[in-house]
Amino acid sequence: MFKDAWGFSKLDQYRSCPAKFCYSFIKKIPSPGSPAMERGSKMHENIESYLNGWVTDLIPDVENWKEALDDLKTKDFKAEQALGFDKDWALLPDWFGKQTWLRVKMDASYIEGDKGKAIDFKSGKYRIPSTEQIELYAIGLHAANPTLVEVTAEFWFLDTGEIYERMYKAEMLMTLRKKFERAVAPLYTDEVFEPTPSNECRWCNFSKTKGGPCKY
Repeated sequence: MFKDAWGFSKLDQYRSCPAKFCYSFIKKIPSPGSPAMERGSKMHENIESYLNGWVTDLIPDVENWKEALDDLKTKDFKAEQALGFDKDWALLPDWFGKQTWLRVKMDASYIEGDKGKAIDFKSGKYRIPSTEQIELYAIGLHAANPTLVEVTAEFWFLDTGEIYERMYKAEMLMTLRKKFERAVAPLYTDEVFEPTPSNECRWCNFSKTKGGPCKY
């Protein structure tokens, strides 16, 4: 059974294919990276270093975001903020602690008065992001700062220059917590982790055709 903390990527993968989730997060079978993943990591690392003042230049892939990043630097921002919560949505001092139930990591966030903003940087083509992923960022920032009355969550698409945003009132975020509690419950009770075969199997590193442990 799964006993670790969850996050959006884990929940999303479990609902897509419980077996793939099991191989990745319970049996911890490593998967090879890809050039796209390596490129995205370099872009994120450069932005984090730039925001924190560790470097003064942006790499070519993200230099078009200099004005927006410079504006962000004028805020009381936090870069690569890692938040851990217990089952009561209380913020914990250590997101790797034994009580940690949920982990949320934001690329950047800041608070102005009673309003907060959470930002996630995305590389690659623009695609309408998961509503639940952006909800969870907003919930996390609000749970860490419960006096906020409003939270806006944004996805910055680094390659296309587009920004996708959603705004949530505090009351809505409290309601959304219940939705995620229900959604994640099966993850902790599943003892079988059956595969759900689909067209996605052809790209799965755990598939039978790729020499993986899955029967499909």
